[in-house]
Amino acid sequence: MQRRPNSWVEDTARSVLAKQAPCGRSAAPPSAFAFLALKQIQDKGLKTPFDMMDDCRRALTKLDGIGWYRSHHQRLFHEDFLKACTRIFWKTAPAGQFARDHHKILVRNGWEHLAQEILISTPRRFGKTISVSMFAAALIVSCPRVEVSIYSTCKRISQKLLRNIQKFMYLICDQELSSLQLRMKRENMEEIVLQGPLGSEDIRIVNSYPSKVGVSCAASTLPRCRCRPRCPR
Repeated sequence: MQRRPNSWVEDTARSVLAKQAPCGRSAAPPSAFAFLALKQIQDKGLKTPFDMMDDCRRALTKLDGIGWYRSHHQRLFHEDFLKACTRIFWKTAPAGQFARDHHKILVRNGWEHLAQEILISTPRRFGKTISVSMFAAALIVSCPRVEVSIYSTCKRISQKLLRNIQKFMYLICDQELSSLQLRMKRENMEEIVLQGPLGSEDIRIVNSYPSKVGVSCAASTLPRCRCRPRCPR
């Protein structure tokens, strides 16, 4: 099996980063090779999946300080969203790295388990649309090679949601995508496509679609029922 160039250097550096002390001080590298590998990955500005998760949280926290303070329930929503999306932060990590880091993920975040599916049901005007917009914006600026698809109840809501994502994304970037080494490739009424800093494969996409739910009825082919005058059967 072929490995991409310098992947062995990145794997070694990741293993060194994973052994850092909880207080934040770096553990002593076990060898000169590990030290050089760690220095190389730091010089390139490459981040571990844990760093990317922290970036996502920092992006949401930044919105709190610029006029979009999240309610208690919105913070709970975002924590559950992050828990459900944890695996995608390991998308660019070496094979098997997520399984090796699973226990550390739970301990570091104070979680008991990882659920990839969540269900949130609230009354109207509870901040669901804004919460989704905030999280999608934070996710796209922090996670490489991510694709988010959101389905709304109608076209008006889907377009409004996409505009909110774009607004929050620019707020996080201080109105300059280049500050996070991002570049807009394409935007329209249904999608936003960004080019990330980690090469040509680092394409980040947010899709917002209207979903129309309907029930097809074959009433015209059924015999008419005599129980009620207006019964379709």
